[in-house]
Amino acid sequence: MSKKEDIFINLLKIVRPYQWVKNTLVFLPMIMAHNLELKTFLNSSICFIIFSLVASSIYIINDIADKDSDLSHPFKKNRPYAAGLVKINHCTYLILLLLLISGFLLFNTNPNFIILILIYFTVSNIYTFFIKKLIFIDLLVLSSLYTLRIIGGGLVSDINVSFWLISFSIFFFISLAAIKRLIEVINIKKLNGKKILGRGYSIGNKKILNIIAVTSGIISVLVLILYVNSSQIIQIYSSPNILWFMNFIMLFWILRIIVISNKKIIKDDPIMFAIKDLTSYVCLLSILCIILIATIN
Repeated sequence: MSKKEDIFINLLKIVRPYQWVKNTLVFLPMIMAHNLELKTFLNSSICFIIFSLVASSIYIINDIADKDSDLSHPFKKNRPYAAGLVKINHCTYLILLLLLISGFLLFNTNPNFIILILIYFTVSNIYTFFIKKLIFIDLLVLSSLYTLRIIGGGLVSDINVSFWLISFSIFFFISLAAIKRLIEVINIKKLNGKKILGRGYSIGNKKILNIIAVTSGIISVLVLILYVNSSQIIQIYSSPNILWFMNFIMLFWILRIIVISNKKIIKDDPIMFAIKDLTSYVCLLSILCIILIATIN
């Protein structure tokens, strides 16, 4: 393999395309509103590409900012920039290229969506340099960044994102953010460390992170329960009572992820774990089937 090919592969790694799966959240407003028109799908797809490119530029900035702490991490030390496989000028050019393409795609989109992307980019970088060191506040910000993806999917297609969906997203992703920090704390404890480098958490925060993960997860399911019993749902679903089964599946999935995280089965990100987890796919497919049956039955 030539040097240029080696650099290209490492630049591809630093972009982290596997993380783009998180941006499929932009399709959620389209699905929940049952607006499956081709135009809506194309707008949501453009939204997905923009979020993916912008997120990748943020990942690179994060790797540059976290180089010192990554070098002391058992897994992150192998990241291309931390390992010295790519240079700072390569990263700079790649960031500019990603943002340039994003800007071009943004040109004909909803002005409100453009503002949202600017907010997403700004808050993400503030998080990288400052907020991620603030205990518990970082969980709220991470949750809001996921929720912005959902709102963005609505804006780009002129779909009104419901209060229920936003409320569920906030608590659900606080739970997942807490689980991610919990996993990091467990990893540090396993290596006989006391504190997560570059973060504000220590091994003494394991209990409270478990409580936050469980509580926020249960609240997100309670939001779903209230949604299933709301008057709005009758306008969308012909058999809304069937959606009750969805609540049990969500509760099972959240509690299962928390339990296996404590068993040290998940190494890093619970979302990345779910992508490779058969049980998670069964849960997702079951929920989609329930929504379909509730719609057409």
